[in-house]
Parts: sequence; structure tokens; C-alpha cells
Amino acid sequence: YGFAKQCKRIVEEQYGIPFFWVEHQTYEDARSGEYVRLPAFRLVNTEPYSESNPHGYHRRGEVFEELLSHKGYVPTVFQRVCTKAMKLEASRMFLREWLAGKQSTERLGHFGEESRLDCDDMHELHRHNRGGVPKDIFTSKKSFVKSRPFVRPAQNWKDYSIAVQPIANKTLQGKVFGRAAYFGEGGIEYASFVGIRHDEMHRAHKIWRRNDGAAEAADYEGEHVYMPFAELGVTGEDVEAFWSGQSWGLELNPADNLSNCVFCFLKGAQKLRQAQAALERTADSALAGTPCDIRWWAGIEKKYGRDLNAEVRDIKSPVPDNFIGFFGASSELTYEKIMQAQSTDALDGLSADNLPCDCTD
Repeated sequence: YGFAKQCKRIVEEQYGIPFFWVEHQTYEDARSGEYVRLPAFRLVNTEPYSESNPHGYHRRGEVFEELLSHKGYVPTVFQRVCTKAMKLEASRMFLREWLAGKQSTERLGHFGEESRLDCDDMHELHRHNRGGVPKDIFTSKKSFVKSRPFVRPAQNWKDYSIAVQPIANKTLQGKVFGRAAYFGEGGIEYASFVGIRHDEMHRAHKIWRRNDGAAEAADYEGEHVYMPFAELGVTGEDVEAFWSGQSWGLELNPADNLSNCVFCFLKGAQKLRQAQAALERTADSALAGTPCDIRWWAGIEKKYGRDLNAEVRDIKSPVPDNFIGFFGASSELTYEKIMQAQSTDALDGLSADNLPCDCTD
């Protein structure tokens, strides 16, 4: 967060470019006669959330747990809802409101004084959509999202960036419907510059497919993606060499595998154990109970993973421990096992050592 805060200061003060911090959130409203939770984003400032700073960023996993509670399951290798919801879709929703050229975001949510979600109605809708999770488990998983704010208030752009200027771009005129701009045919087009490197071409090729009319492009109408690092041959070593010559930086040792996201399941068992060991050496109590604490991940996995026995599922193919967590139905690995392993050798054979990061944010 300190690194991102410094980037924001330089970009805004030296270059006059607005630099916003955006978080995923949900809100409540009626759809087809039913009150439901819907995805949105909120702007946050550069200090942690607290009672005295209600518009600060959440650093204790609240945003991630709100997503999992809303979805009712954890992301896996094959279903990476975390990147899609918290980064890609949040960014698109942000752009739609930002490019509408208004002074603030719009208020979202009903005008009741408390949550209008009814657990019985929610589970009935789940059953109607062919869901098979028993009501007690379903209700337990939904309890966190139900406790979260059910309204997103209007937020003035200028309160979150000192570089905000009125948008006076004639090409945007006539391309706003209601409270937001629209993309696609006849709508707004924009350029995205993504920092994927030349040594991450497996990610670059997937992102480029958004430009060529492939199936992935349907969710990114109007976007034109550019990846200068990938195109100009910039590698991870080049990036490290650049930052080594600066007076400030991220201040993380690459050997500790602490890059975003700290305990992402794509890193594999060995690297996750190394990250755990590195964080344990800091003895920083401020990290306890946050996503920088593997115990937090173990608890989240247990809470939102799928216990097939408890769900009384008809198991058609073998699933280790009849439990599906972050590492998928075919893996024996869980965060609990990583946390309890005395050494990396104890994790051999439980999962691939490392899966290539394929997040395309």
C-alpha cells in the first residue's frame, strides 16, 4: 500500500494524471421483484479503513470475503472469480462512471434502513436455479455479505484525486445512457496499457485475444489493449534492474515469493510455504488475521470451500477428503496442510510446484 501511495503521489503531482484506488463491493437492490446483492465498485482513499476514516481501503480481507460470501464458493485454478470480479469487472464499472463525465459516482442501493435480504427467499432462489446446497450451509456462507454495507453512496471524484479535471471530450457526447457511459457498437472506445512483461507471453497472448474478436472480447467491448513491456522485450530482470536504481521501491525480496497476491493458490505448495516462512520471520502482529496470515486463508477455505459430505453430494469421481477448496477437486492440498507442514518436503506430491500466473488484470 505504501508503494501504491507513492505511485499515486508522483503520477498526480508530477504528471497531473488522476490516480484512483478502487475496491469491489456489493449493494442491495430489487431485480425482477426480488432483493438481491449486485456487484459494484467504490472509491477509497490512501489510508486504511477505520471508524474515523470510513472511506479508507480495506486491508483485512473484507473485500475478498465479501466476494466469496456473495458467490458462495472459493475461486480455483479453473474458476478465477477473484481477478474477474475484484479487478477486471470493477475496473470496467469504474470506467463507465468516470467516462460519463459527471462530478460524482451515483448512489446505488435501496433506501431502506436495514438489509432487505431474506435468507429463506435467497435459498429458495438458489434452489430455483438448481442449486443443491443445504439451507444451513447456504445461510452460513451468505452471512458475511449480508452484514456488509447494502448501499454504495455517491462519491465525488475530486475527493479521491487531486488531479481531477472536468472531462471535456466531445467524442463522449451522446455515449452516456442513464448514469454511465456505454461501450460497444456506437459507444466509447478506450486504450488499456497493461504491464505484462515479455517473459509472461502466456498471459500476453490471452489478453491480446480481447482485441481480435475472440470469445473473450465479448466482455471487453470498446477496449484496445496494449502491452509495451511484452512488445519491447522487457523482462522481470529488467524491471528489477530499473527499481534497483531508484531511491524507493516495493521493498520485497523476490526470493520470498511475497508478490501479489501473497498466498495465491497459483503459486504452488512450495512457494506458498516459502512465503509463510518469510512472513513468520517478520513477527509483525499487524499482519495477524489478514491475507498476509496463512491462518486467514485456512479459515476462509474451510468456511467457503465445498464439503461434499455436509452437502450430501452424490460423488461421481474421487475427490480427496470429499472437499473442494482453492486448489480444486483433484488436489489433496489445502491451506491447513501448508500451514502445518514442518518443511517444504512434507508438501511434495500434493500439488504442482508452481502454476503460471494467468491473471489478466
